Amino acid sequence: MFMPELLKTVIRELTLREPLARTPEPSQAMEEEDAVAAYANGGRENGALSGAYLYHLAQMCRMVPPGGTVLDLGCGPGNLLGQLAELNPGARFIGADLSQPMLERAAQAFRARGIANAALQCEDMTLLSGIADQSIDLAVSSMAFHHLPDEDALDRAFAQVARVLKPQGTVYFNDFGRLRSAESIRYFVSRAAAGESPALIDDYIHSLHAAFTLQDFQRVAQRHLAGRAQIYATAVSPFTVVLRSPVAMGPASVAPQLQQRFRALPPARKADVRQLALFLRLGGLPSAM
Repeated sequence: MFMPELLKTVIRELTLREPLARTPEPSQAMEEEDAVAAYANGGRENGALSGAYLYHLAQMCRMVPPGGTVLDLGCGPGNLLGQLAELNPGARFIGADLSQPMLERAAQAFRARGIANAALQCEDMTLLSGIADQSIDLAVSSMAFHHLPDEDALDRAFAQVARVLKPQGTVYFNDFGRLRSAESIRYFVSRAAAGESPALIDDYIHSLHAAFTLQDFQRVAQRHLAGRAQIYATAVSPFTVVLRSPVAMGPASVAPQLQQRFRALPPARKADVRQLALFLRLGGLPSAM
């Protein structure tokens, strides 16, 4: 059953025809210590991002090839990458981010948790100068592309993904899509970030205003990943956009661990998983949990 505010948001997004004008992020890389700490804290096991992370983690785990090399574009403080590496110990992971403070925080977390199958590299995702041609089995990214300054940069990033993927390499990307109303942005921020720090709330607002449109993603994917990535979006409005390779999903070998993590989430974050699964399923993407 829809909550009243969600129903209002659905109606608003259905009746408005044009998305908001894009406002790029203040900076391409998150460097300020308070912002880095707030983002890392938001991705903790019961933080504002934990429900969305768990949904996409389940999707990614079904695509990790045994013994393969996985590249995480815009890995940030490693919240999602760390979980992915822990659940798939037979694979090798590379976390790439432009922010050195983010990478330092990720390195600290990996050392504390004994994660040895994930390396970290300072990389501009529009260049990926430290990643060799055709060396990656699976490229993943979560909530990172909206940090790019414009569609030209998005195009360059996708060109680099095409370069580093092996001939049979696959992708799973998710990011925000551009909403049609500032009121809708306020709703999603208030729902997801309640009780979080002002720095995380501010970052969330900037992220939604900086989101690319579904059409932006469709253009660059067609240009560089034609036949290699299918695009999905949440029904009604593309609050979440997913690009996933059209491949058969692997066995759910980590399903018990994912279900355990789901049961440990606070009620609001469980609701995030359920709503994301529902609206993406309506958009054509089956849930992996």
